[in-house]
Amino acid sequence: MTSTPTGSTRFSDVHLHLQDTRFGKSMEEVTAVLTRARARGAEKFVVAATSPGDWNKVCQIGRANHDVYVMLGSHPWHFGLVYGDWQGALENLLDSYVGSDGVSRAGLGEVGLDFAIRDCDELTRKNQIEALRFQLDLANTRALPVALHCVRANDEILKIMRDYTNVPAWLLHGWHGSVRQIQEAVELGAFFSFSARSVSPNSIRTHETIVQVPRDRILLESDSPYPLPPNGYAGMPAERPTVMVQARDEQGRLLSEPSYLPATAEAIAKLRKIPVQEFYRQLNLNERRFFLYWPRADKENSVK
Repeated sequence: MTSTPTGSTRFSDVHLHLQDTRFGKSMEEVTAVLTRARARGAEKFVVAATSPGDWNKVCQIGRANHDVYVMLGSHPWHFGLVYGDWQGALENLLDSYVGSDGVSRAGLGEVGLDFAIRDCDELTRKNQIEALRFQLDLANTRALPVALHCVRANDEILKIMRDYTNVPAWLLHGWHGSVRQIQEAVELGAFFSFSARSVSPNSIRTHETIVQVPRDRILLESDSPYPLPPNGYAGMPAERPTVMVQARDEQGRLLSEPSYLPATAEAIAKLRKIPVQEFYRQLNLNERRFFLYWPRADKENSVK
């Protein structure tokens, strides 16, 4: 039997993909994922879109759940597959979306740069940068928070973000960088979110980032349903609570979901060499700050 989470073990999942069909195709299956996470202490979920093909489902999930916050955008993995006026559609949807609470608007995400994709030549990088800048223009004009995917493009991302001073907060999810890059990102307003994969034994460079990131900028993400590390990770409990299920993909890999995040919190606290309750206290403060930047339908977003 699972104990009821206390106020000191509450958390938010600031980056996941509930629209992914690996969670199931029905709203009932998505609701089951959310229910398991709420039972473990989850209070808010930020569902990030990846392409025009999933925007409607992301909005549907957000409009059905008061604790789900929505981000809309086009991921760099999908640029070569997107045709037509996706830019106009994105602009219209950002302006029209209102969540089930009647207040929350959409942020921008998941967008970014990935220079590690197959056949990433100069033209591909140029196209990624142009698409990212178009989307950041929308966020900058509307003062929207942004979730960024960044692989082998750290300095380029930092250079670009210097031009978008009206973006109130931006999230580097599952990211690793040098001490200099971390400091520069912080000065530009970045938050940093980490998942089970970030704390896996093979993610040494990300461990170093977790240790170096200022305590007031760390957040949790599941990035679910992407598979968990095959060999587990430090802090993962030997006996998982019964509320957690073991969903797997077609290759038999255990899929992540937000109900697993307490184990990730334990692992991050261990890496930073602090008591886990101290980490939760700071995490809750960071989450409050992060969600203060969320756009609202009933007033202009004035947080800078």
